[in-house]
Amino acid sequence: MSLNTTLAQTRKDSLIVFVGEKISVVEDPEEERGWIIDSVVIKGKDTVVSQHVDLPFNRRFRAKYRILEMVHGSYTADTIEFLAYVHEGPLAFDEYSNVLLFVSNHGGQLYHEKYQFFDVYKAQNGKWASPYPTADYNHPFKDSITVKPEKINFPQDLKYSLKPSFQVMRRQDYTAPFYRIVGDYAVPVYGNYVQDLFKLKMETTLKARGIF
Repeated sequence: MSLNTTLAQTRKDSLIVFVGEKISVVEDPEEERGWIIDSVVIKGKDTVVSQHVDLPFNRRFRAKYRILEMVHGSYTADTIEFLAYVHEGPLAFDEYSNVLLFVSNHGGQLYHEKYQFFDVYKAQNGKWASPYPTADYNHPFKDSITVKPEKINFPQDLKYSLKPSFQVMRRQDYTAPFYRIVGDYAVPVYGNYVQDLFKLKMETTLKARGIF
């Protein structure tokens, strides 16, 4: 079994999927590293210096969430702390109060599966759900998707702003019949409940990463 296969199996076995309520998210910068001389070779009068750059490529955040509903995996406490990384910019899921998160264990430390989350809301039937995730339904593995979006009665005040300068691009994410455009806002009509959202990730991104 290859190292990559072993790591993927470990992530699958330890994967925790849950609806979480944000308690805190704080940036936790790693120590910056610069030029490191790892060897010096002297050849006659010439000195050859071998060196490499080891600079952090990610921003690191330390997150703490209250677990509202377990969707997959096992975790006994009602709160969870983990590390999350992004290449640049803010942590995307930090802007939402409640999210469906994907966390796995590596070397005794819990890590967020990079960029994988859904903002979720209590539907009128009391179940957690997220509006139609355009990017996930258009994943390169979309032909293997078995999940179907369904009409969901989301909270009446739920809407997404289309006001930023990249409005045209944003509108591509909020197309009919899945969303209804009202002025400068997109109102969700279709979506999925959390079990189907997890299945959608299993059939796309988590499959691409070799976890499923």
